[in-house]
Amino acid sequence: MKNSEGYPEPTAGKAIHEADRLPKHIMDVVHTLKLVAGMAGLRITKLELEDRKTGKRYWYGR
Repeated sequence: MKNSEGYPEPTAGKAIHEADRLPKHIMDVVHTLKLVAGMAGLRITKLELEDRKTGKRYWYGR
């Protein structure tokens, strides 16, 4: 990641990368669902999960 003047900005780049990643507990659920779907001959392409405690929604689509 570089700023508008072309100089490297590793802190901003890392922050943007981390913000785009799903939390580990969400990725664990996605991985498990993909395994189960695969065993049934299915493929998950788009998925939205909502945390019941916080109400935060996580979207996964590949």
